[in-house]
Amino acid sequence: MKTLAIHLLASTIALAAALLPAGAADSKSSSAALRRSPEIAAIYFPGFHRDDHYDSWFGEGWNEWKLVFDAKPRFPGQRFFLPEWGPFDEADPKWMEKQIALAADHSIGVFVFDWYWYSGVKILHRPLEEGFLKARNRQKLKYALMWANHDWRNCFPAPLDNKQTLWLPSRVTPADFERVMAHCIALHFRQPNYWRVDGGLYFSVFRADTFVQQLGGTKKARAVVDRARQQIAAAGLGRLHLAAFSHSSAGATDLRAAGFDSQTSYTLGVGRKAKPSDQPIVNYADLVEEHEKLWKEMDSGVLPYAPIVSVGWDTSSRWAKGCPWPPPNIGYPYTSVVVGNTPELFGEVCRRAMRHFESSRLRPPAILVNAWNEWTEGSALLPDREYKTRFLEELSKAFAPAR
Repeated sequence: MKTLAIHLLASTIALAAALLPAGAADSKSSSAALRRSPEIAAIYFPGFHRDDHYDSWFGEGWNEWKLVFDAKPRFPGQRFFLPEWGPFDEADPKWMEKQIALAADHSIGVFVFDWYWYSGVKILHRPLEEGFLKARNRQKLKYALMWANHDWRNCFPAPLDNKQTLWLPSRVTPADFERVMAHCIALHFRQPNYWRVDGGLYFSVFRADTFVQQLGGTKKARAVVDRARQQIAAAGLGRLHLAAFSHSSAGATDLRAAGFDSQTSYTLGVGRKAKPSDQPIVNYADLVEEHEKLWKEMDSGVLPYAPIVSVGWDTSSRWAKGCPWPPPNIGYPYTSVVVGNTPELFGEVCRRAMRHFESSRLRPPAILVNAWNEWTEGSALLPDREYKTRFLEELSKAFAPAR
């Protein structure tokens, strides 16, 4: 009986620890976190391969390489990121092995895959499931999921009136999130190189505010998140680290109450105040300090914030062919365009991100970079025709000494 009581007590303590937010670690683990070097995580957009949905919507074999190579300059001097490797099949393990080796050789430790789930319908999953998970060198990188819980609309390209066809609506319910967690437990969370932050499985939500709202508000969302933590603990996988994507610190308290452990941002893009009508072109040099302003605002002391470093921003390859310049102010993808994003300026942002990491009020879980391969959003670390690997070289110079 005494032995049974000890086992029951140990199980209760383990379950209670699993239900705590990942940021609520003891002082010993917090001290260890303070001493660690930052993990560098690059966001990966899996849009450049054959997908059944793309075949159905656009015709057999279509993917976003079509938009990349069809793009034409909208104004004199506009520069596009064009892949030095040419159009390649990212769902092929051999091509993924090449990407993994390049990332690992340049101080990147994690790929955060954009992950799409629409009430059980998956899209753009092959680069992860057939490419990354079957790559022979996959252990060189960790990986994690960023649930892109936004409606899937046709912006490939977007019509000039921006009335985009809705193909897959995103709706989260308690039952569906339980399915999400069950799927991730079965396929991802057990993988030996799935990314953990201070022991917690990192799972991020692109529209965290929408996630909370669709679940019925903070208290109901917290109940759903707590049940997810119970699922993970019952599977013997420890804790969950739930990360929110946001561009404002105003809702941090509510996000923490809903069960989120940290925050980050998807991209700085063109800056939070820029609009096509009054500033169609944004110089990257002006975004260097904008990055720091965002990081400091988000580091509010409520939730740890992972600073985001943006490579650039240009969504004009997703504009209608007849779109005038400047574009109409009608929302994404008709946004301003960043120019002058040189490797040297990008390296300066990386160095500032490192300094911010070291001085943050709450220790960030990582430094995120947007993006590894967002070719149709003008943001790519992969070798491009003009700068080759220089963006990666600048990143590595900024972060390698700390690793």
